[in-house]
Amino acid sequence: MALHNPNNWHWVSKNTSQWAQEWFQETLTQLEAQDGEVTAKISKVLSMDGDVDVSQRKGKVITIYDVKLVLEYSGSAPEADEVSGTITIPEVAHDTEENDFVFDIDIHSESKEKQPVKDLIRSKLVSQLRKELLKLGPAMIAEHGKDIQHAAGSNPSSGFSTPKVHAPTGTAPRSEPPASTQKNSGSTVNTTSLSEQEEFRTTAAELYQTFTDPQRLAAFTRAAPKRFDGAKVGGSWELFDGNVAGEYKELQEPTKIVQTWRLKQWPAGHFSQQTLSFDQNDVDGVTVLRVEWSGVPIGQEEVTKRNWDEYYIRSIKKTFGRFGVVRFTNILGKGALEAVSPVLNLEGKTLDINGNSCSLIDLAIET
Repeated sequence: MALHNPNNWHWVSKNTSQWAQEWFQETLTQLEAQDGEVTAKISKVLSMDGDVDVSQRKGKVITIYDVKLVLEYSGSAPEADEVSGTITIPEVAHDTEENDFVFDIDIHSESKEKQPVKDLIRSKLVSQLRKELLKLGPAMIAEHGKDIQHAAGSNPSSGFSTPKVHAPTGTAPRSEPPASTQKNSGSTVNTTSLSEQEEFRTTAAELYQTFTDPQRLAAFTRAAPKRFDGAKVGGSWELFDGNVAGEYKELQEPTKIVQTWRLKQWPAGHFSQQTLSFDQNDVDGVTVLRVEWSGVPIGQEEVTKRNWDEYYIRSIKKTFGRFGVVRFTNILGKGALEAVSPVLNLEGKTLDINGNSCSLIDLAIET
């Protein structure tokens, strides 16, 4: 369903992962270095793992990406005519600063004769890579920003859809012995149980709010909830244009949420029970989110985990920062902040955003 987006008000997003991989291949393979008889050049992008999106809300175009790159290089030295290896960059993200990039350089069949090539890469090629990697965001906006933003006064359909949940690709191994539950219609559904856990560098209270505050839900799902009766026992909710739905059954702020949870493609009327436990570790400064489902239909295990990982965990980390905290590096702007909360405050301080004074509360802000 195309999203009607008058005046560029709603959050819309375009996946540009394929374009980004091609951009890396074209751009980075132009890089080379030489020092006397020692040479080195980037020959290929072996892999790119992660997500790359260009997004727009309330007239502001932003980039959100976090990928791992593996590059292949070739070179030569006085005592080694053919030298090759890989450069692994564990994280290329929209909020990575130039000096924060990490480069793991490996040589195939490493020997002392090949070491000058590795030294050259470290001394001269890495600095080129740092500068080129920073150009991804601006290049993506220049290429794709116009696709998700309308001219002033226009009111066309944007052509982008609410994220759709994945359909199952096959039957996954069962996590627990199957059980049988009754749907509302009276028919039996064979079910199983699942469990997941993920670590966030934030407080339990902040993470709890991410699953109960409609504005935070809207931020990481990139659209207002289709239904939200409130964070209360018996309050129903629908996210992702109704593709995911449930009802709060137990709320123990900030440590536990019990709710029903279902994917739209599941048998009609069938809900699993999902328990979210927020375990804060003050020593390490992290909160572990433990997720347990019971009543997941047999055959839906893989797709359930995949949707949870992609549309909840990864989206939360991309929206609020790599560890679940709000970052203001590339998404700073009144529109982007309003997607998270209409008023952000921290320790009574104020933040001026495009001429709008906002009080800061409750959200961890990492600079």
